[in-house]
Amino acid sequence: MSSLVSTYTNDILTLRQQRKELLLADRGWLTVAGLFWLHPGENSLGAAPDNTVILAGTGIPAYAGTLTVDHGQIRLHAATGVTLLHNDKPVTELLMQDDMSGQADYVTLNTLTLMIIKRGSRYAVRLFDSASPARQTFTDLHWYPIDPAWRVIAHFEAYDPPRVLAIDNVLGDTNESSNPGAVSFTLAGHPCRLEAEGRGHKLFFNFRDLTNRDATYGAGRFLYTDVAVDGKVTLDFNQATNPYCAYTPYATCPLPPPQNRLPLRVEAGEMRYAG
Repeated sequence: MSSLVSTYTNDILTLRQQRKELLLADRGWLTVAGLFWLHPGENSLGAAPDNTVILAGTGIPAYAGTLTVDHGQIRLHAATGVTLLHNDKPVTELLMQDDMSGQADYVTLNTLTLMIIKRGSRYAVRLFDSASPARQTFTDLHWYPIDPAWRVIAHFEAYDPPRVLAIDNVLGDTNESSNPGAVSFTLAGHPCRLEAEGRGHKLFFNFRDLTNRDATYGAGRFLYTDVAVDGKVTLDFNQATNPYCAYTPYATCPLPPPQNRLPLRVEAGEMRYAG
């Protein structure tokens, strides 16, 4: 039994280390340095404060180019003499794919990288800076002690056909999300139920609990699981993590649906980020 506990603990520690590395990666959330909403027509970018997209950093020209929004298409034009890189090759013009396409384009200028995100019918530039202060001053993430008691087997109630959940985000937008079913379980003596969202070959649970008041991120936390097998889903709250809004003001995180509020303190998983 002790070897099983040790293996389980090591597996959780490995997941936590991988999460830290993901946040610290060149395009991780600790490098996100800006979010700029685009308007139809031409949007300028560069270091000058009158640009739509302001690129702060060493060696950034006052005007680096434009992003033109036209009926759902975003076209990048580099200013004369400015070297913008796409796939490590200079580009002067590029039709940029957004993050919802599954094939987002990344354009680099010095330590800065731009990508297009789509939220509802709106488009924005998400800006990454590999030299961001948040990345340079990062110390560590904080977690509750690993406790197998927070790993529970839940009954999965499948919806046929799948339902649709209206999910609000921190911007005030509402998006529809596939809702293949719900799980019911008992946690620390409390009967609980959570609505699931579909995420490819995973289930996603966006939930709140009473620790959000003082110990974990105020808006809620995320938990991914494997899909149901024989009507059962394993929920391991030791793997619960903060939404990315916990690390940057430039994320567009979804908020937990009202149904996903647990009536207890889930003292497991990631705690409030102190950065």
